[in-house]
Amino acid sequence: MRTRSVLGGILAAAALGCAAAHPYPPLPEGLDEAAARASLERFARALGAARFDEALSLLSVRWRGAYTAARLARDFDGAGPYAREAKDRVLAALGARAAMDLGPGRARLPLGPGRAAVLVAEGGAWRVDALE
Repeated sequence: MRTRSVLGGILAAAALGCAAAHPYPPLPEGLDEAAARASLERFARALGAARFDEALSLLSVRWRGAYTAARLARDFDGAGPYAREAKDRVLAALGARAAMDLGPGRARLPLGPGRAAVLVAEGGAWRVDALE
């Protein structure tokens, strides 16, 4: 009898754990610069680690509606060295604490002449909208 109740408790805990588990952490909350930097860094690191489901979750609504994780993977791989260089430029700029332009509902991190990472505020969090 005792074994059955212990086993039942373990199964119930496992079921709750599975139900509450997320494939990746939630977005950093808030619309300050630290949250913008955190969202952008997570996106770049997810791309670099081929975690395209996570990268997709960090994109803006317009891109999440147009993309799947598989398409994001194809486009990233198909862009060859350009995509990896863009990802590396983002991480380098964040690591160097490059100045970020924050405005109402929009953040921009310059990545070089004519290039920037753009984030938009959606649902109280920053989401990646472009790597120009």
